Amino acid sequence: MAEQAIEPLAGAEPGVLASVRRRLIRGSSWVLIGRVVSMVLGILINALLARLLSPAEFGGYFTSFTIVIVGSLIAQLGLDRAVVRLVSASIGVGDPGQARHAIERVLAIGAIGSLAVGAAVGMVGPWMGRHVYHSEIVAGVSLFTGGWLVASAMQSLLVETFRGLQRFDLATLLDAVLLDVLWATAFAGLLVVGADVGLAAVIGISAATTAFMACVAGLLLVGRVRALRGEGRVPPRGVFDMAWPSLITNVASYFLSTGIDLLVLGAFRPQPEVALYGAATRLVVLVATPLWILRGVLPPLIAELHAQGRRVELERTLRAGATLAGLPSLLILLVFVFFGRPVMGVLYGSFYRKGALVLVLLSLGRLVSVWAGSSGVTLIMTGHQKAMMALTVVTGALSVAGEILLAPRFGGPGVATATTTMAVVQNLLQVALAKRLVGVWTHIDLSPANLRAFLTGRARGA
Repeated sequence: MAEQAIEPLAGAEPGVLASVRRRLIRGSSWVLIGRVVSMVLGILINALLARLLSPAEFGGYFTSFTIVIVGSLIAQLGLDRAVVRLVSASIGVGDPGQARHAIERVLAIGAIGSLAVGAAVGMVGPWMGRHVYHSEIVAGVSLFTGGWLVASAMQSLLVETFRGLQRFDLATLLDAVLLDVLWATAFAGLLVVGADVGLAAVIGISAATTAFMACVAGLLLVGRVRALRGEGRVPPRGVFDMAWPSLITNVASYFLSTGIDLLVLGAFRPQPEVALYGAATRLVVLVATPLWILRGVLPPLIAELHAQGRRVELERTLRAGATLAGLPSLLILLVFVFFGRPVMGVLYGSFYRKGALVLVLLSLGRLVSVWAGSSGVTLIMTGHQKAMMALTVVTGALSVAGEILLAPRFGGPGVATATTTMAVVQNLLQVALAKRLVGVWTHIDLSPANLRAFLTGRARGA
């Protein structure tokens, strides 16, 4: 029986799989440490802000934060995915010069896109705050929001560049850990001294610290880029052909996650209700964290293994990753189902206990996403970004339509139901597409023997 359980794993080259396994585990260790620290600090930061700001201001914070995230996705023009794939594939086939040229081109284009989108938010933001979100609070911080967007977009591109270089240690530290440490320290200090701060001060601090970390990341990258020697070059069209489908996919993916849904809710319901929804979404992160740890490591490995034509090793890596992520996610979901109200009350205050239903609904969708594995990343990193784009646009549009339909009458629970339903549909279709187009399954593997074989290298023939 044990032999039959690991039979599908045969055919992999032991040396290659051992190398992938080492890098996956080493990289995952860094991302795990970073995610755990960032997760704890993220909850702490939001708990501090819930006490520093009124519910209306806290809702305005979530609205502004979401604008920063969506705007930075647009500003990056899909280059975050492109730089990981280009750099990893170039190094994987022995062309470091091409990797260097890809980094230089991506960062130059990204800087222009970031400045343009940030300026647009600064100019249009006051009108949106008053007429879309009916909030003078959101309108009054638009300039700070635009500056935060520029810094966030550039920081993300720099982090993804380190990920493409497979420097998971630096990518992890620069992505969120150090930034969260600065935020937590600043907001805790303000609370301890009893400072009377408003939303403008909070967003100003967030923007300044993000810009500082982006500068640090840029300085650390300079020497590593200079060390990539060679004459290889990436044609401009090659970058954009890879980037623009990823741009549309990134934005449409946000339609299916806790992003656009929060903005839709804010357009129909008051900001205190947005605060409830936003507080719940910050805890939903815990369900998806195990998979995000793996997704912080897998993209460059997927690009490299696909470029080398190693499909067997690719599938084994993907399914083992989904299995490692799926079990802890289920345990976290169960905690939220049975103890959601007290958890929300302890972390944010008694007002936020009313967000427990939203927490459970969104967590269900995230669990399905974790169990589906890295199917979307697999499609993008193997050249099927257009198929991924088409799927995400359709399901994202349906998700937003459902949220708009349900938000006026049912508020947060209605929006969460629409978001979760379409997220489940998208993930199931992604798994099927990855099998059809790439030839690999990505979903959770419930065979303990297969997981043990991957982790120990005891597959048949190894």
